[in-house]
Amino acid sequence: MKNIILSMALAVLTAIPAIGQTRIQNCFYGVEIRSSYNEMKNCRELRKVINDKYRNFNWMRRHAYDWVNNKEEKVRFSNMSFGGRRWAYCEYYFNDDKTFYQIRFYDGAKEPQATRRTYDNLLKDLKSKYHGQRGIEMTEDILWEDDLSISTTFTGNNGMTCELRYSYEAASSGEMYYYVFLTYYDQKLKKEAKYGWLEEL
Repeated sequence: MKNIILSMALAVLTAIPAIGQTRIQNCFYGVEIRSSYNEMKNCRELRKVINDKYRNFNWMRRHAYDWVNNKEEKVRFSNMSFGGRRWAYCEYYFNDDKTFYQIRFYDGAKEPQATRRTYDNLLKDLKSKYHGQRGIEMTEDILWEDDLSISTTFTGNNGMTCELRYSYEAASSGEMYYYVFLTYYDQKLKKEAKYGWLEEL
């Protein structure tokens, strides 16, 4: 009888995380939002991921944390695993103080089926995790014709936002792709970073 009661208690405890979250995630590969660039570079968990990834590529491992286009705004890693999925790119964004405020995962394809399937499946997972939870608000933009994109946003009372977006847009090469983007960001820091860029114009 004691074994049955213990088993039931363990089942309840292990089921709790699956019910949902009351806060939007703010830590990625061991790096918390609001960490500095140097703290990101020295994070053991992320470093292990990068070292394993580039185990046989010394040059790539040494330059993994280089700024994209030599601009101290973001660091990009390719072929990263997150949320049970493989992403073509993962980008860490930093403000003028080199404070980490946003992370973005994305993948693109010439044909719409694969990335749209990723969007739909990931949306189910995110709704299961966040929708209806105390302190989290969900908003949806489903009008594709407006700007060739749809999105679902989860805004938490811990200052974090999670946005899932599917869009048809141009890559840096000018070619058009169907993209799926998963972005997490600190609302206050992102707003400050945006105004910082505008002041430079």
